[in-house]
Amino acid sequence: MPRKLPPLHLLHLFEAAGRNLSFKNAAEELFLTPSAISHQIKSLEENLGIILFIRQARGVKLTIAGENYLRVVQVVFQNLEQGTTLLKRQYCAQKLRITTFPTLASNFIIPRLGLFQQQFPDIELTIETNIGLIDLRYDEYDLALRLGDGTWPGVTSDKIFDLHVSPVCSPDFAEKYRLKKIEQILDVPLIKLSSISDSWGRWLESVGILEQEPKSSLSLGSYDAVIQSAQQGLGLALGALPLENAALKDGLLIKPFKELIQFDQSCYAVYRPQDKDRQDINAFLIWFKHQLEDCQI
Repeated sequence: MPRKLPPLHLLHLFEAAGRNLSFKNAAEELFLTPSAISHQIKSLEENLGIILFIRQARGVKLTIAGENYLRVVQVVFQNLEQGTTLLKRQYCAQKLRITTFPTLASNFIIPRLGLFQQQFPDIELTIETNIGLIDLRYDEYDLALRLGDGTWPGVTSDKIFDLHVSPVCSPDFAEKYRLKKIEQILDVPLIKLSSISDSWGRWLESVGILEQEPKSSLSLGSYDAVIQSAQQGLGLALGALPLENAALKDGLLIKPFKELIQFDQSCYAVYRPQDKDRQDINAFLIWFKHQLEDCQI
């Protein structure tokens, strides 16, 4: 059964005229003439059989019926706008904007972007790196890959992987110091991340080596610099797995000891709840998880 509704374009004109309380201002907003607005509003009133505006010498005023109807129409247009935006995000979005921390981008995502583009040529990715927190309610990103505990308010957080920490070094470094036992950590050059205090001491305590003071020979300000220095044979570093799985598989790094501990933060995919069915987000996350599986050691 067909709905008995006024034409949508008349409701659009009515909303603009009622919001502005002026046919002239509504006409400027909609690129029409005031007389055209007045004529169309009259057509709407005839369609409804109800007077919506009181015409006055210096403008117009909504009747009580007009005020009530304006609220209804504005809610309808707001819902229509939100629904259209959601529909486009879910099914028509071609640009996927991702923010993540630098190591995940440089070590894992960017080296594999060619594979993603081959599989999903219609999805255009924009990837930016940032170590700060992102509020997806206000920032221009669709998906964040972040380390934390997954308890961010107002968003959906899906755990992608846990982080484990283990000593790593270059093959030449391991051979030079004949690394076999975990206790040797106390006697070799260590590289530490300056932003995490006593990282080596806490790691050793976690694996049962207590009351021992490791000797750090190099302190660097970024995790990536720590790992690059380890690859150059400058010392033993604490590497985050699976972030370094590719370097381990390629032989740039080795894990000389079996001991490792779980980091207190995990990697989460974070997005708006209303975007849970977006095809581009789901496509990226499925691809990302498959890449992680292929990189297991």
